[in-house]
Amino acid sequence: MQTRQSEQEPRSSGWGWVGSLLIVALLTLVGCGFPNDIEHTTEKVRGGVLNVGLAENPPWVIRTNTGPVGLEPEIIRAFAEELEAEVEWHWDSDSNLLAALHHGQLDLVASGFTRNSRLNKFAASTKPYYSSRYNVGVPESADLPASLENLEIAIHPVNHFSKALRDEGARPVETRNLADTDGAVAAPSWWLRAHGFEPGSWQLASDKHVMALPKGENAWMMAMQRHLNEYDDIGQRLQQWEAER
Repeated sequence: MQTRQSEQEPRSSGWGWVGSLLIVALLTLVGCGFPNDIEHTTEKVRGGVLNVGLAENPPWVIRTNTGPVGLEPEIIRAFAEELEAEVEWHWDSDSNLLAALHHGQLDLVASGFTRNSRLNKFAASTKPYYSSRYNVGVPESADLPASLENLEIAIHPVNHFSKALRDEGARPVETRNLADTDGAVAAPSWWLRAHGFEPGSWQLASDKHVMALPKGENAWMMAMQRHLNEYDDIGQRLQQWEAER
């Protein structure tokens, strides 16, 4: 009996050691499964104040005498309502706002941002919630051309798709007031529809739109992303805001 007992003791001790390791590993995995905020942004904003930085960029963000309007203020107000938070708006240039975000003075910055390396230097960007596709359109009363070859197309002087047009054989013409053009225009599809143009099938470029949040606030990022994912009609909203300007 004594021999049997001595053989069992190491076995019991061994299982205790292995069991402890398993418990520690399990707790570690469980802990890693929950996103955390380094600065507890979600806790501070919920039922409190949401500090938002805005830089004007119609129709994404429009500044008026009665407060901000446009696509992103509309989205942010709905988000704040979910969190039972009051919104405080802060206007400035996007560079100053991103610096303030980086130093913890803001909870969110919106300006119709597109995903880029400059933004990522100062902020954590959401996943793209909408992609603006640049296309060629003609007035709704006109027929779409079969080809862009040798076609004059009005474009804004500041753009990133002139080469794509020239590659199609088109002749880009810089024009500041695109809405008054009576011929072909290259612009985002939502802009074309808002101004009475029928988009064709030529995709020249695309911009992936994001919002800027503080780095390290993972739970806050998840909450914002979940809210953005609820919108499946961004193109229609942009078209409406642009048409009403």
